[in-house]
Amino acid sequence: MISRLIVVLIFLGSFFHSLASKKSQFEGDSLFAQQKYTEAFQVYEGIFQAGQYSESMLLKMAFIKDGLGNFVDALYYLDLYYKTSADRSVVIKIEEISSEKGLAGYSYNDSHFFMALLSKYRVQIQLLLVSIALFLTVYVFKKRQLKERPITATIFQILTLSSLLLLSNGTYESTYGIISQNSTLLRTGPSAGAEPVQIIDQGHKVTVLDRSEVWTKINWDGEEVYLRNGKIKII
Repeated sequence: MISRLIVVLIFLGSFFHSLASKKSQFEGDSLFAQQKYTEAFQVYEGIFQAGQYSESMLLKMAFIKDGLGNFVDALYYLDLYYKTSADRSVVIKIEEISSEKGLAGYSYNDSHFFMALLSKYRVQIQLLLVSIALFLTVYVFKKRQLKERPITATIFQILTLSSLLLLSNGTYESTYGIISQNSTLLRTGPSAGAEPVQIIDQGHKVTVLDRSEVWTKINWDGEEVYLRNGKIKII
C-alpha cells in the first residue's frame, strides 16, 4: 500500500512539474512574441536549468543570444538543438557563425547526424530493443526445452542486449564542449602547476575525454590537454 502511494505521489509530482514547465514556456513564448527578448530568456533559462526545455525553446534561446552578439551561447544552444532534433538545416547557421569567427571543431558529417538521430529517438529505440530481447528470450527458452540449440537466435539475443546496454549508458557517443571564456589556458595535466600548452579564445568546440570536480580533459589539435571546468560549456 505504501509503495503504491509513493508511486502515485511521484507520478503526480512529475505531472504537475511538467504542467508548470509548460505554463512557464507559454509565458516565455508570449514575451518572445512581444519582442521582450531579455525577459523571455530569463523565463527560458529557468526552464532550461530544470531540464524541461523543448526544441523550439532552444532555437529561441539561440536567436536571443545571437541577437545580443553572444555567439558562444548562440552556438551552445544551436548545437544542443541539433543534438536533440537531428535537424540538419541548423548546421548552416552553426557553420556560418563558426566560419565568421574562425572557430575550430564545427564540422558535421553523417556520423554526427546518426548520433543525433540516436539521441532524438533513444527512448523509442530502447523500447524496440527491449521488445526484441524479450521475444528472443522466450524463443530461445522454448527451443531449449525442445532440446534444440538456437545458435543464431542466441547470437542475436546477445547483440540486442549489448546494444540496449550501450544505448542506455550513452557510451556510444562522444561528449563535446564549447570553450566559454577568452584567454583559456590549456595545460598538460590536471594541476595549476602543470606545464602550459596554449592559450585559446572562446567559441571553439572540442571533444571532452574526461571530467573531474575541477578539471576537464579535452582533445585539442590531436593532443590531450586540461582546462578548468569553468572555462567550458558541456553540450
